Amino acid sequence: MIPRRTPWPLIAALYVTGLLAGAQFSKVSLTLEGLAGVYPGWTVAFAVSGVAVMGVLFGVFAGGITASIGPRRAILIALGISGLAGAAEALLPPFPVLMALRVVEGAGHLLLVVAVPTLMAGLASDKDRPMVMGIWATFFGVGFAIAALLVGDAGPGLVYAVHAAGMGAMLALLSWILPKGVVTVRRPLPRLSDHLLIYSTPRLFAPGLGHGIYAALFLALVTFLPAAFEAPWLAAVLPLAGIAGSFAAGVMARFIAPGTLVWTGFVTMAVMFTVTYVSGPYAIYVLIPAMLVSGIIAGAGFAAVPWLNAADDDRALSNGALAQLGNIGTFSGTPVFAAIAVGAYLPVTIAICVLAAVVTGLAYRAARR
Repeated sequence: MIPRRTPWPLIAALYVTGLLAGAQFSKVSLTLEGLAGVYPGWTVAFAVSGVAVMGVLFGVFAGGITASIGPRRAILIALGISGLAGAAEALLPPFPVLMALRVVEGAGHLLLVVAVPTLMAGLASDKDRPMVMGIWATFFGVGFAIAALLVGDAGPGLVYAVHAAGMGAMLALLSWILPKGVVTVRRPLPRLSDHLLIYSTPRLFAPGLGHGIYAALFLALVTFLPAAFEAPWLAAVLPLAGIAGSFAAGVMARFIAPGTLVWTGFVTMAVMFTVTYVSGPYAIYVLIPAMLVSGIIAGAGFAAVPWLNAADDDRALSNGALAQLGNIGTFSGTPVFAAIAVGAYLPVTIAICVLAAVVTGLAYRAARR
């Protein structure tokens, strides 16, 4: 049941849960140096991607599970899994055990990034839903930024313990304040056939399609462009521009269809990166607003899930596809750019944006039918 008024304190609590979910990546990436000292001889960078593997393989299943048991129960289970796995990681066990715990934690992370936006969309009023989804779209970037401010020189064991305690605190709080009965339609437990259902149904996969391309582009560009432009300060500014764009998308989606924001966003990025390519010393001043537009695409993609799907179980499935394709983009974007785009980051980006505009435009057109 959709309330007449959006319960903003509850939305805020769910957003904090999202920040903790984002920190499941950043807590390791920000402590890699300390991990290298604890595990000499091991390639500790794999500990970062251990969480993403679950999203790549089981994103659709997470959507099916959420649609089956309901987002409230899925969130509470995910917080329990994440808190227990994180607490065990804080003990800094042998590295193979740590990696196994990261994969287990990845299951909790995946359920969170599917179930939390599904519940937020169900709680929000029709008027506020695009804004709520735009806010949710910032969870990863804001979570990473806050973690970077708080971690400092702390050791990995302490960081992981504090994060696990945060998960436990949110489990206790949400167990108390999350309402029951928000989702009224549920599906059977997920099956392999759900993949065929989702990826043959445009309204279910269209948001994830745009989000996967965005994720691949965003992470690769933030990684390579600061060095390419000999401007290290861009490493901090470009993600902030993306966050600002996602906030803006929440407002814009009240007046412009989210699907339109996605494909026109890719068109705008193609134009702006073309201008960047030919702007010489002024290129950076076009690059930053171009990355802001990428954030609009991200926020609009999340807003498109409830815009295209009125039923809560369909929203869960669509969020599962979005999580799966987003993780595929995050996992593949940087190595693909490293392999094929050396010295040609902007031309390759322009070509991808043009292709993305075409395929997402067609996908959203089919979805609206």
